[in-house]
Amino acid sequence: MRSARAKVLHELAGEPMIARSLRAIAALAPDPLVVVVGHQAREVEAAARRAVANAPLLFAQQPEQRGTGDAARRAFDALPGNFAGDLLIGCGDMPMLESATLRSFVADHRAHGRVLSFISVVLDDPGNYGRVIRDREGAVCAIVEARDAAPAEREITEINSGIYLVDAHFLGRALVEINSDNVQQEFYLTDIVALARREGVNVNAWRVEQADEFAGINTREELARMDRQIRDETNRRLMAAGVTLIDPATAYIGSEAEIGRDTTIGPNVQISGKSRVGAGVVIEGTAWLRDVVIGDRCHLKLGVRAESCVIGDECEIGPFANLREGTQLEGHNRIGNFVETKNARIGRGTKASHLSYLGDALIGRETNVGCGVITVNYDGYDKHQTRIGDNCMVGCDTQLIAPIAVGNDVYVASGTTLVRDVADGALVMSQHPQREKAGWTADWHKRHANHPKARGSDKV
Repeated sequence: MRSARAKVLHELAGEPMIARSLRAIAALAPDPLVVVVGHQAREVEAAARRAVANAPLLFAQQPEQRGTGDAARRAFDALPGNFAGDLLIGCGDMPMLESATLRSFVADHRAHGRVLSFISVVLDDPGNYGRVIRDREGAVCAIVEARDAAPAEREITEINSGIYLVDAHFLGRALVEINSDNVQQEFYLTDIVALARREGVNVNAWRVEQADEFAGINTREELARMDRQIRDETNRRLMAAGVTLIDPATAYIGSEAEIGRDTTIGPNVQISGKSRVGAGVVIEGTAWLRDVVIGDRCHLKLGVRAESCVIGDECEIGPFANLREGTQLEGHNRIGNFVETKNARIGRGTKASHLSYLGDALIGRETNVGCGVITVNYDGYDKHQTRIGDNCMVGCDTQLIAPIAVGNDVYVASGTTLVRDVADGALVMSQHPQREKAGWTADWHKRHANHPKARGSDKV
C-alpha cells in the first residue's frame, strides 16, 4: 500500500476494511474471536471493537511480521489452554467475504469429519497467490507460495484463498514443526498442508466458483476499485428498496446504513457508520453524515454535517449546519445556517435559525434561539452546562456564561450577557447606556484626509 498506516485500517465505504472481514466471521458466533495485531496495534484493536462490539474478542500480538504461520501461532497461544474444536482462520484484508459462504464451508467440513480444509479458487491469472498442488489421483499434496514455485507449478490455476478450517489439536502440533526455510524466510501457514499429508491426514480443498469474494487488497488502485464495487452494490440495494438517489455515482453510502422508503438523496452525500435514516427524508446534497439517526420527513439542506447524533421527526436542518456528537433533537426543530451544536439536547419545536453555537446545552420546547447566540461552555479547564427552559425567547447576540439555568417563559433581550440564573417569566437584559458624540464623524474624516482610502481619492 506504500503507507505508514496499517493496511486493514484503510477505509472501504467509510469504514476500515477489517470491519467487513470481521463481521463476516463474527456472524458464525466463534468463541473466542482472536485478532492478530502488529503495526498500529492499538488502532487496529479499536477498529475491531467498533466493528464487532458484542463478539468475544481476544488480541494476539505479533511484534515482527514473520509470516502467516507465525501469526497463526500467536493466535493459537492466545486461546484458552483447554480449547478443543475447529479453528477458522482468515485474513483481515478480504472485505468481500460472505458469512453464508463460511457457513457452508464449515458445514461441509464437519459433515465429513475432516481435520483440515481450506477454500480454493480457480483463477485465469493466479498471479502471486499460493498454488494448490495435487497428486495424480487429485488429492491435495501441498500449497506452494508463488515465490517458491517451480515454473511448472506457477502454471497451476487453482490457488489458496487463505481461509482454513482446522482441528485445534492438529494445528497445535503442526505449528511447532513449520520452519522458515523459504525465499522470504517466513513461517508459512500453508506448510501445514504438507505436514498433514505426511501424517496421512486427508486435506480437503473446498473449491468455490466465485473468486471475487476472496479478493484481497494490496494497492491503492485495488482499494479504489473495491470501494466502487461495494458502493454500487449498496446503492442498487437501496434503490430497489424505494430510496431515490439523484446521482448514484456520487452517493457514498456505507453498507451498514439503513434508509427508509421515499427518501431522496442528492449529489455528493456521504452516509457512513451505523446510520439510520427514516422514511420521506430529503437530503439535498453535499452532506456528511456518520452514525446518525434521522427521523421521518426531515429536510437536510445543502452542506449539512452531522455525527453521532439523533434528529427527531420533521426537522429542518441547514444549510451549512454542523451537528456534532451528542446532539439530540426531539423533533419539529429548525437548526439553520451556520449553527453548530455539540452535546446539546433540544426540545420539540425549538428553533435556532442563524449563526449560533449551542454546546453542552439542555434546551426546552418551543424556545426560539436568536442569531449569534453562544453558550459559553468552556472555562479553559472544564466544560459546563447551559439550561434553557420551555417557551423562551433568547434575543440575538446573547452570551450565556455556563454553568447557568434560564427558567421557562423567559425573554432575553438582544445583546445580553447572562452570568446568573434567571427565574421563570422574567425579562433579562444587560444595561449598557448608549452614548453619542455629536460631530465626531466629520472630525474623524478630517484626521484621515491624506489616507489613500480617503473619500474622493484616486489612490484607492
